[in-house]
Amino acid sequence: MLDIFLFIATFVFMEFVAWSNHKYVMHGFLWSWHKDHHVNDLKKIKEEYNGKFKFEKNDRFFVIYALPAIVLMIIGFNINNLHLVSIAVGITFYGFIYFLFHEVLYHKRLKFKLLQNSTFSYFNAIVKAHLAHHQPKNAKDFDNYGLLIFRLEYFKN
Repeated sequence: MLDIFLFIATFVFMEFVAWSNHKYVMHGFLWSWHKDHHVNDLKKIKEEYNGKFKFEKNDRFFVIYALPAIVLMIIGFNINNLHLVSIAVGITFYGFIYFLFHEVLYHKRLKFKLLQNSTFSYFNAIVKAHLAHHQPKNAKDFDNYGLLIFRLEYFKN
C-alpha cells in the first residue's frame, strides 16, 4: 500500500518539479538549451516539419530528468527496496505522460492520431494552456510553466 502511495505522490510531485524547472531552469540559466524549443515551435506554425522528427537541444532535458529515476531503480533493485523502485516508476510514468501530452499532443513531433484527434476537454485545455505559454498574449499566459495543472480558464471554449 505504501508503494502505491509513493508512486502516486511522486507522480503528482513531478508536476511541481516540471513547473519549477521549466520556470527557473529552462527559462533561466539553461535558456540556451530551451530556446530552440520555442523557436522551432514558431517555425512549425509557419511550416510543418513534413512529418520528420528533429532533435532539439531542449531534448537533453529528457535525459537529465530520467537520470534520477534510473539511479533510484538501479539502487532499489540492487538493495531490494521497493519504495525506491515505486518512486522511480512514479518519475518514469510522469515522464511518459509528459512526453505524450507535450511532444505528441501539443507539438505533434510524433504522430499518434488517437491522441491528437481527441475531443476530450482536458486534452484541449492542455493544448490551449501550452499554446498560451508559447504565444503569450499577456503576462498571465507566460505563467503556464507546468503541463498537467493550469488555470481553469483554459477549459472554456
